Amino acid sequence: MSQEYLDPEILADFFVEAKEHLETIEPNLLQLEKSPENLGLLNEIFRPMHSLKGASGFLGLHKINGLAHKAENILDELRQGAMAVNSGIMDIILAATDALRTMVDNLETTGQEGDVDTTSIIARIESALAGEESGSSVPVSDATEGMDDTGVEAEEPMAPEVTYADLAEPLPQEADGPVTIRWQNVPYVPAPGFDPTPYTLTTVGDGHLNDFLEEARDLVASLNQGLLDLEKNPDAGGDLVNDIFRYFHNIKGNSGIIGYRELNALTHEAETLLNRVRKGEMGTSRGIIDLLLAVVDLIEELLGRIDMESGKATPRDISMMAAVLQASTEAGDLSVPEQYLAVLAPEFEGGAQTRPSAGKGVQQEPESTDAVVDSGETGSSLPSDGTSASWEADPELAAKADASSVDPGGSQSGGYDPEDVAIFEQAVLHQHKSLDLSLEMLRKDPAQRELIDGVYRSLTTIQNSCGYMGLADVRNYAERTANLVDQARKSDMDFDLMLDILSQEIAILKDMVLGALASVKGGGAPASAASSAQQPEAKPEPKPEPEPKPKSEPKPEARPAPKPEPVSALKQEQKPMAPPAAAAPKPAPAAAGRISTPPPTAAQQAFEAGQAPQQKGATTIRVDHQKLDHLMNLIGELIINRNRYSMLARALEDGHEDVSTVAQQLTETTYAMARISDDLQDTIMKVRMVPVHTVFSRFPRLVRDLSRKSGKQVELITEGEETELDKSVGEEIGDPLVHLIRNSLDHGIEPEEERIAAGKNPKGHVWLRAYHKGNSVAIEVEDDGRGIDPEKMRQVGVKKGLVTPEEAKLLDDRQAVDLIFAPGFSSAEKITDISGRGVGMDVVKTNIKNLKGNIQINSEVGRGSRFTLTLPLTLAIIDALMVQVGKDMYAIPLDAVSETTKIEVERLSEVNHRKAITLRGEVLGIIELSDLLGLPPNPEDRDILPVVIIHDNDRRLGIVVDRLLERQEIVIKPLGQYLNGFEIRGISGATIMGDGSVVLILDPHEVYSLATATTKQGGHGGD
Repeated sequence: MSQEYLDPEILADFFVEAKEHLETIEPNLLQLEKSPENLGLLNEIFRPMHSLKGASGFLGLHKINGLAHKAENILDELRQGAMAVNSGIMDIILAATDALRTMVDNLETTGQEGDVDTTSIIARIESALAGEESGSSVPVSDATEGMDDTGVEAEEPMAPEVTYADLAEPLPQEADGPVTIRWQNVPYVPAPGFDPTPYTLTTVGDGHLNDFLEEARDLVASLNQGLLDLEKNPDAGGDLVNDIFRYFHNIKGNSGIIGYRELNALTHEAETLLNRVRKGEMGTSRGIIDLLLAVVDLIEELLGRIDMESGKATPRDISMMAAVLQASTEAGDLSVPEQYLAVLAPEFEGGAQTRPSAGKGVQQEPESTDAVVDSGETGSSLPSDGTSASWEADPELAAKADASSVDPGGSQSGGYDPEDVAIFEQAVLHQHKSLDLSLEMLRKDPAQRELIDGVYRSLTTIQNSCGYMGLADVRNYAERTANLVDQARKSDMDFDLMLDILSQEIAILKDMVLGALASVKGGGAPASAASSAQQPEAKPEPKPEPEPKPKSEPKPEARPAPKPEPVSALKQEQKPMAPPAAAAPKPAPAAAGRISTPPPTAAQQAFEAGQAPQQKGATTIRVDHQKLDHLMNLIGELIINRNRYSMLARALEDGHEDVSTVAQQLTETTYAMARISDDLQDTIMKVRMVPVHTVFSRFPRLVRDLSRKSGKQVELITEGEETELDKSVGEEIGDPLVHLIRNSLDHGIEPEEERIAAGKNPKGHVWLRAYHKGNSVAIEVEDDGRGIDPEKMRQVGVKKGLVTPEEAKLLDDRQAVDLIFAPGFSSAEKITDISGRGVGMDVVKTNIKNLKGNIQINSEVGRGSRFTLTLPLTLAIIDALMVQVGKDMYAIPLDAVSETTKIEVERLSEVNHRKAITLRGEVLGIIELSDLLGLPPNPEDRDILPVVIIHDNDRRLGIVVDRLLERQEIVIKPLGQYLNGFEIRGISGATIMGDGSVVLILDPHEVYSLATATTKQGGHGGD
């Protein structure tokens, strides 16, 4: 593809990334040739090659993509242990790397990939693969060879031998209306035998897991937006569908690399469904869009189950969602397997005669809309009626479903697929050879970090392989040994001290693996099951408790439930997720049983064990290299000036220089240092800035779900997404904005018939905009709904006991509307699951206050409301006006200062029991800062008063101080940990001056509120 047809900015990023990937690959290849057993190096080579393949496919660079794809195939064979590293293989991969570099250079300089001979290199790769296939190699079936016209390899996953087509064929729509399918509030009941024990993910080097999460979250945001665009424009064409396909594909590939079993399997099924859509074999109905959005929600939940500190993932059963995806792929539209109808369509629990249409007649129940939209199978969800989930189903159908449910780490009954056995044998024997070699080399040099990492990787691979085959005992022993190595490599202990113990452990593990291998090659049950009689510690699989249990129902083989293990994308496509139909024991057709949930205690234990760790915010920021270059230049100037200070200090000590000369040089150096520090601060602030788009991107999905839930047509319009703010501020404003948008849709936007009656557009609109306002960022949430009625606010305030009837009469319209921020305030006549419980708006105000910002409401009855959040650009450093009251100094944020002036006492008058002055035609309230803070009044009899005029949004107030000092840049320090249990109103923080003294920082919004309250108290007291 010609460069002229591609976005120059995207191409520039591609050139940078591609060169980085190639620069990583080549030295690692040379190192791998010296250490062919080093699996860590192989992974370090595979990852950039995989990324290069994906990026070139996205841009439609067919030659680069095709060669990278072939190189990836041979690297994957080496990773799987199906081929051995030798000089011939290295020559082929190095030749491919050289060709890739040449094509990237050609593309950058000429706009074309050039006439690079990739055919001969691809032929050499295919020859190497074919030679291994005829010998000891395991055939590669990662994806169909070749590419479609989109530039993405046209993967054709192997069809499962058991499908859901016979269980979930689309049926005609019922006469009484469409069936409601719910994706939220679905009771999470793990399948019998599901093990929620966290397992270790396979990562390579520091930061790999963080990189995975960062990229995955970006892809989730792209998936949400892409699916919403596809819903609005189903005929958008192949490009949009291809983009969505690539997002799922990238998550699948990346999760396969780290061994995240559930995420890999889920995205594999979603990708398979989208592959049919790409080929035009099925459409994108509303049901399919809802299904894929539910999948995205589940992906978000799975990402939240990764614990960064331990590097482990907490498993979550995805079999129901995967089953729906498989059934829908087979049927060509949304289809729900019958055993899940009672959960996803509970009104059809009565029996098969009312089985719903799984296609066009299915109505999707809109999703729940919590601050973070829950997944379709949210682990923390409970049924709306508080009951446990149970449903009627045909046992034979249930058995089929159990046999074909996607349980990527699951086990089988009966024999093993010969191909699986061959893969397993190749993998474990290769890893044991690697372990033996690594231990031998470690005895010579125990400090070789790469060898220790290699031992850990080999043990993890054996652990994963045994888990995949259902060998629970062997898998557990391998995991225990791997954890032992992991603890040692993360500590400062001498690895030489544990070599003997480790050798014994690995020898025991090897015997267990060989015994298990003999068992599976003999076609018997897993070794863990066969040996369960001799090993009482083996945990048997928990079984459901049928009521009553039919006598004709055959008993399945007793075996322990294997722990879920990561399965790479390659292995998934080599082996369908569902086991062969023949391997699943079928109950007698006449046996009518009841499928019920496990006992509450077991379910609760499973739920508690499956709790995901708290998800943390992103820990990295993308920085333009020019900013980093500028930082380096500033550091250089800083060092030069530091040396000048040292030189001047020596000159003063020696006394050789004239004092006046040294003083002049010192002044010049100080000026230079001030300039550098200002520039340094400005550059650092710019580095921390992120576009508000990172926050806004989550809300189109939220508005879509809320509008579906409420039955209203609502469109979200975003403006100013390129506006930048500090990363720490951006991470904190998400939840307040969620509350504001929820309230706008639930309380602000009227139902369609009400809007039509009022002469409005039936479709409501919500605007989310951001813009810079001085040294602050303003974010507005505006709607064209019914507005806020001040009189109703007064009535509700009295009813809730927030104000007395007398106080309510004294409130102006703005103050009445501000009652909405009072704790427990709610004007909703009906509580919904969207809002109306009286919580949320007070939390919004508290959160904004914690960010040193404020919130203002402008509302007009019948026209709509606008909430304006004013936030500081940064929470670290601000400009402030320093003032003095008595002997103490205070700082007032300069953003809140309108002006400073001095007024004559004789000009003061009294308006509504409050001192005031007319300044340029404006009546301005005046109050002493000492009165607000409870300080002793100034004893001096003054004729002239220094006044600082502050503003709180569009309200102004004059504050009398003793002295106006100077403007300073100050560093904000929080006071919470020092003043725990004390409430100091009007103070937002503190700063430390150059002499070490502490100065309190005033909160302008609180100062205005205090002044208003003080005036009221004074007024009542005088009545």
